[in-house]
Amino acid sequence: MRYLKKTFIWIIVLVAIGGYTMLDFKSTKIAEQKKQEESRLLPFTADQVLALTIKKDSGTIELERWEKGWKIVSPINAMAKNETVEKFIHEVTESRNDSDYVMDQNPSPERLTEFGLTVPSIRLTLKVGKELKEHTLLFGIRAPMMGVAYAQVEGFKPVYRVNADCRAEADKDAYHFRDKSVLTLNPVMIDQVAVTWEGLPMLFKQAENGMWKVEKPINARADQKKLLEFMGMFANAEIKEFISEKKEKLASYGLDKPSAVLRFWLSGDSSPTVQVDIGKRSPEKRGYYCAMSDREAIFILEEKTVNAIPRSADEMRSKQLFFYENEKLKRIEVRSAEKAVVLVKDSENEWRKASVKGDKADFTSVNDFIEEMKNFEIKEFVSNDLRDIRQYGLDPAVIQAQIWLEGSAVPIALNLGKATPAGHVYAFSTAEKGILTLEERTKRVLEAFLRDL
Repeated sequence: MRYLKKTFIWIIVLVAIGGYTMLDFKSTKIAEQKKQEESRLLPFTADQVLALTIKKDSGTIELERWEKGWKIVSPINAMAKNETVEKFIHEVTESRNDSDYVMDQNPSPERLTEFGLTVPSIRLTLKVGKELKEHTLLFGIRAPMMGVAYAQVEGFKPVYRVNADCRAEADKDAYHFRDKSVLTLNPVMIDQVAVTWEGLPMLFKQAENGMWKVEKPINARADQKKLLEFMGMFANAEIKEFISEKKEKLASYGLDKPSAVLRFWLSGDSSPTVQVDIGKRSPEKRGYYCAMSDREAIFILEEKTVNAIPRSADEMRSKQLFFYENEKLKRIEVRSAEKAVVLVKDSENEWRKASVKGDKADFTSVNDFIEEMKNFEIKEFVSNDLRDIRQYGLDPAVIQAQIWLEGSAVPIALNLGKATPAGHVYAFSTAEKGILTLEERTKRVLEAFLRDL
């Protein structure tokens, strides 16, 4: 009983010590936070700033925080790049006032001249809270070393050293703070893209299964990776230079009759969400004049961005010849003038020769062949005109392969013809409905299948 009483007493003591330690930790943390707040050069944090004004010899820049982000209201009316403005304000509000940062507590006129603060070159006014209370930071010159600049809070005597990046950012022009994004849409939310290049229309759509397809000028599978990279590139591209704040004198920029027009649809929109017009090239600026439906400005796009726009639908077509799930295959036929091999899958998913009651085929060999077929890659889309396929050696074909998928009565056929001048082979596939060229390896794979099975 005495043992239990002692144990209970020790538990109370330990709880008390733990509670005291916790309280002491919290008190220390609160004291540290208070000390940190008191050491701020400006008595507020970045998220409390609702507007700012930068005045310098080259002019005045005014920015305001809106619900959708920062906006430049002078000398132009345009959206600002939120990341750039927030980073700048954060750097400024992180400036300190403790002794390590004080250069001179009570500077003389001579010292102010030395710091470049007799007539400050830059005045940064931050407006805080609902009342938009103004706090102005005066920037002097940059120190010759240590990566700092000299600054004063207007109305106070001390001169402080601040991060030189604060002064450098404040000395930038409006273009630096401006949102230079080309495509502000999230590529993941886009489900339709139309491209017209020199009068040639192309249309790409996302199907219900999430896969992209070419709808114009042909009906074909699209290359998912290429199409997503194209949209992502436009989403990440930046405007090189703003030429005019208004869409005026379009003919002088080649925008009255654009050489290329891009239209993007957000999922659910019946009409294009955004349209981009590409005008003529400017050799001096190494870019193209452009205009967009969601803004008034005329601007320059980098040459590499415009050069990435597809000139034909074939550039965005999938180069994968066969696209299927292995378990969905139920019949394979490969024929040449000398031999034919027919494989049929039985109820146990075993491959058998000629019929479901035929001899078993080597499973590994058949599976390797199926995988090889999935790797057949289209080298070039030659023609959609099938009226004269003899010139390609496809009537009759040198080798023909057909595969049946589960649930389909019509096979996917592949016919191989003669060799091309480049060393590939001409081919026709019902999956693509056109004349193609394939790697010469395709022929060797089919010949090996005929020989070994």
